Amino acid sequence: MGSNKFDGINQVSYELAKNKIKTGDILFCSGRYLVSEMIKKLSNSIFSHVALLVCWNEHVLVLESVEDDGVRVVPLTHYLYNYENSKEMYNGEMYVARHEVVDSPDFDKEKIKSMCGNAINLLNRNYDKEEIAKIVARIALGIGRHRDDEEYMCSEFVDECFMQLEIEISRDPMGFIFPEHIAADPKVKPLFEISP
Repeated sequence: MGSNKFDGINQVSYELAKNKIKTGDILFCSGRYLVSEMIKKLSNSIFSHVALLVCWNEHVLVLESVEDDGVRVVPLTHYLYNYENSKEMYNGEMYVARHEVVDSPDFDKEKIKSMCGNAINLLNRNYDKEEIAKIVARIALGIGRHRDDEEYMCSEFVDECFMQLEIEISRDPMGFIFPEHIAADPKVKPLFEISP
């Protein structure tokens, strides 16, 4: 499992983290919400959510797909101080990782711009709620198969963005992709856990 490579990772404050984060870094979340717990159980992982991080001026933004909003962009501080406008922190752990392609000194920065442009074009696309039902059916009953559409679960959205960077992430035999698949990629390296 990919999530075990995050065991014992250093914790850093957001103030330190924001200076280390690069556009294209990956945010992995391990939530304590009901849906989060279900996703972790179904995927046999500590991770319930995955998103991409983008640096813009002095801000770190989260590009993600979530159940209620679909594809959206929010500041990372939203997770730390006002998650879902609750005036509270995200209930769970947050980890940052980097794919070695993004970290390569000879990486074409134009690809990152292209990825961000593609992600912006996907803003407001629906969250793929039917995909969750298909995953449950696959695990519980051994039936179902992933079909590409214009709706995205969090891991499908990250995978779509990574395709712009010519990064391929393995899926399960039925074509589904979970945060765990991204974490398990040998080229994804944990950086740190963000602490409040």
